Amino acid sequence: MEKQPGGEDDCVDSGAETGGSEYSRMSSTSSELSVEGIQDPFLVSLHIITDPGESKTLQQAIDKLLAWIHPDLQLFRVSERRVPKKRRKPVKAGVSQPALAIILFLQEEYGEEPILQLHETFQRPPWHYHHTELMHGKFLPYMPCSQDFYTLAPETPLWAIRPVHYGKEMIRFTIYCRNENFGDILKLYELILKRPVCQKKADFCVFPVYSNMEIDIQFSLKKLPKGQVPMTTESAVLEFRVKDVGQLVPLLPNPCSPISEGRWQTEDHDGNRILLQQARSWCRKAAKQNKQPYPSLSTDSHFTTLPAFLPQSHLSISEQPQEMGQKKGKHVLLVNGSSGSTLSIQKVPR
Repeated sequence: MEKQPGGEDDCVDSGAETGGSEYSRMSSTSSELSVEGIQDPFLVSLHIITDPGESKTLQQAIDKLLAWIHPDLQLFRVSERRVPKKRRKPVKAGVSQPALAIILFLQEEYGEEPILQLHETFQRPPWHYHHTELMHGKFLPYMPCSQDFYTLAPETPLWAIRPVHYGKEMIRFTIYCRNENFGDILKLYELILKRPVCQKKADFCVFPVYSNMEIDIQFSLKKLPKGQVPMTTESAVLEFRVKDVGQLVPLLPNPCSPISEGRWQTEDHDGNRILLQQARSWCRKAAKQNKQPYPSLSTDSHFTTLPAFLPQSHLSISEQPQEMGQKKGKHVLLVNGSSGSTLSIQKVPR
């Protein structure tokens, strides 16, 4: 572990070095990655809640980052609370470990320029440096043997990028778990995701979420050392689409309560807030809400109301990285018009 400027870095290995390794090679079949038999790239998504007036800047920053992988894959939605939130007292520098990280793995075949450009993007607001991890394995000459992590705002997830040495590009959601709760949390997310892990180590595991010829979406868990407590991301919450919330509720470790039609809220063993969305409810609402402007999120700290998660791109053509359009072709999101269900993401050469 490297030392963070101004303090000692106690954050642990996130599993970021596993891009382009055995994890990325193990793509599951469509039947294993389905809700009611259809692959859903929005099976896991993230809501980020900001103070009034900050959502546009943060949403644009995320959209520009994701455009390098897929401009229409809107897995991250930023909304605003009604009133500014009172922040917790800051913890000692270098000690806190946010409970959630987003790691993007980019193909190295496009050369060093895109990855270096993204590293430069992280050096500018609204991004903030958080900590650095020492990495293991073989890396490109222009990449350091370490991983920098960044955040967008207080109490939101960590973000990082790594090159993929072989295999597909990847978006990975990672939850850091207390050492003593790792086993129970693993069973909980197996229950929610309705699929087994595709790879497992003593302190790290990966669930396949979505896979096609171009991209993998994964969900992973990382066990922290004994005594280290992850800091819950109070201004961000993961949402999972599930087939039947009613069957799931009696099996959950903590109370689960409805917050809107088709949406329920609960917590895992570490206190991370979880939203459960009934898959059929989303299909019914998608066509109706897709015709309306995306609603702002007016909520208190308990996320009493949340907008539907719609696959809309908020990037204009001028805002999308030119390198992506020139080298990677155009991605097309195919949707079943009768049900609103997402069928697949395909890349069409220009």
